[in-house]
Amino acid sequence: MNNWLVANYKINEIKRVEINLKNQSFDYYLPRIVTKKHNLNPKEEVMFPGYIFINAEVDKYSSVRYTKGIKDIIRFGENIAQISDEEIKSINFVEKSSREEPLIQKIQIGQEVNIISGTFKGNIAKICSLPSKERVGILLRVLGSMRRIDVSEKDLIF
Repeated sequence: MNNWLVANYKINEIKRVEINLKNQSFDYYLPRIVTKKHNLNPKEEVMFPGYIFINAEVDKYSSVRYTKGIKDIIRFGENIAQISDEEIKSINFVEKSSREEPLIQKIQIGQEVNIISGTFKGNIAKICSLPSKERVGILLRVLGSMRRIDVSEKDLIF
């Protein structure tokens, strides 16, 4: 019986992993969703960066594990991580619905955010301008006064 194994791949080698899995006749699934940020065009991105689902028998573990581009197969102790066909269908449903209606990131001016990396890590700030080229304008209290700074959107938790 085939199961969907959960594997970890090298993020910058998605194409390599896909080609190598196809060459070995493995059925795989790399879910991608469509997102839309504010006034930008919709963009396709991987739903679970770094993870791919491979439909293979457990005895093919070594073949999958040593496929070029695969870092490892997810395991919990001696148990290999597996997901069911129903779970794959659920993920596929979300993927298809995002193509019809892209997921919209809801950042609003005045919203409080936590800074998770960089010089101001751990501080709470307020959004004062929406993202422009991956940068968000925030208001931050520095030395007793409010200052406006631009930070990477990736450095914030909404």
